[in-house]
Amino acid sequence: MTGKEFVKLCYTEKEAILDEYFNVNSKSLVTEKLKNLISSGTSKDNLYDLVNLVMTDTYYTLLLALDGEIALGGKQVAYKLYDEDGNLLNECGEIEEAAFNHFMEE
Repeated sequence: MTGKEFVKLCYTEKEAILDEYFNVNSKSLVTEKLKNLISSGTSKDNLYDLVNLVMTDTYYTLLLALDGEIALGGKQVAYKLYDEDGNLLNECGEIEEAAFNHFMEE
């Protein structure tokens, strides 16, 4: 696996979680909270935009921190990520570039 593939999986997971949160048949606690907010008059579209923004910022921050580009919890460290086959995933800022492409440009 490459860093680009890892980031794409993270993006796909973020989208799946977001879809689950806004699925009316979901039994998640987040969905229940969202339903309550919507029923009290909050716009579903505004809530979707907010949750999407929070998730995007969170994933982007974590991915950049794993690549050593920003601090995580006040400490900036370059981590090395390997897949189960021993392939290095975050060589030469690959995660940073892919994260920007998936989370910020889309």
